Amino acid sequence: MTNFDIDQLRTLVAIADCGNFAAAADSVHRTQSAVSMQMKKLEELAGVSIFQKQGRRHVLTSHGLTLVSYARQMLNLNDQAVAHFHSPDMNGMVKFGVCDDYVNLIFRRVLNGFTERYPNLQLSVQSNSSQRLLKQVQDGRLDLALVNIHDDLYPVTQLSTERLVWAKSRHVSYCKDNPLPVAIESDCRWGRLALELLNRENISHQVVLTAADFHGLNAAIESGMAVSLIAACSVTEKMDLLEHVNSNSLETAIANGIAVKPGANEPAVLALADYITEWYVRRNQSAA
Repeated sequence: MTNFDIDQLRTLVAIADCGNFAAAADSVHRTQSAVSMQMKKLEELAGVSIFQKQGRRHVLTSHGLTLVSYARQMLNLNDQAVAHFHSPDMNGMVKFGVCDDYVNLIFRRVLNGFTERYPNLQLSVQSNSSQRLLKQVQDGRLDLALVNIHDDLYPVTQLSTERLVWAKSRHVSYCKDNPLPVAIESDCRWGRLALELLNRENISHQVVLTAADFHGLNAAIESGMAVSLIAACSVTEKMDLLEHVNSNSLETAIANGIAVKPGANEPAVLALADYITEWYVRRNQSAA
């Protein structure tokens, strides 16, 4: 009897969710060539075409869409079974904070599969600035938070380093001879850093928006109102890089990490911290 491979099905679902092979490869922590090989083997096993080429894109066929539907059911049952035997007593609610810059990454990539592994755990998620999240972790109002590391006032376990890039709307171009319209976040270290970098390189610019939070900053970039300095992982499909500003002299990065409330020993809290840490370890290894 023919048996489908769970890892191949997981990759197929990742492609359906992410929209392309490259993003799916990042999601499942494999190279793009490995993902392509998995899908080739899956097509051979199924005996039908799962994808069809449309230009440079791979689009799911009707057979592919049907298999994705079956795959979701099979993965859900598989992950529930694994969770039952590996974490039968893991339950309760975890209060988790996410720095605004990483909201998309957390929900689209990092936490993918967490609820399947721990079906009895509930997450209460809050997004905010790193400084505010750290204050809530320190006070015990949050169990843990993913934050940018600005200082050593509260212990944060470093996970990774995120590259900062200048982003603009995909549909807007800027003339080098005109002042660059810039958006910054109020009371944000990155906003001050952005202006320092532009001044240091003598790039003519004008602050056209001071946003209250990252969501306002994001909207300003996508609309074409302004450009801004953001984490590379926060660049959306509606954005592009501002190449004439993203030069070597302006490249910079910032470290991020996990902060856990004082005295945290609840299995649920530690399980989430370990899950996020494992994701970043795999990501760092694949990028090496």
